[in-house]
Amino acid sequence: MPELDYELEALLDLDGFEFRFAQGYRVKLQAQRIEATAGRPHGIKYSLTLHDPQGERIYGLDNAHGIGRHAVRYDHRHVYGRRKVVPYVYSGPAKLLEDFYREVERILLERGVR
Repeated sequence: MPELDYELEALLDLDGFEFRFAQGYRVKLQAQRIEATAGRPHGIKYSLTLHDPQGERIYGLDNAHGIGRHAVRYDHRHVYGRRKVVPYVYSGPAKLLEDFYREVERILLERGVR
């Protein structure tokens, strides 16, 4: 029997979670187990997003679609303040959440949200 990956299970348990911050900002988390593929070798499809009070995504980490000329990479960041998508190096569920919330905290502090 394979060993249970507690970090992955914790991320999967957050699927559908939405948290509202002060001043109308919110975080949405989605994470589902999928068949591992070349683009998603870790076997999960995820989308972690920060939205402004009007509901616009202002930052995100996801692997919902391929990036790059030949779309072989899926893990990427939607960079805050730009319409730019850049590769993200996925190194596990806990690190994904840590990276996401670190940037969320930075953005909210920059915007004066306490």
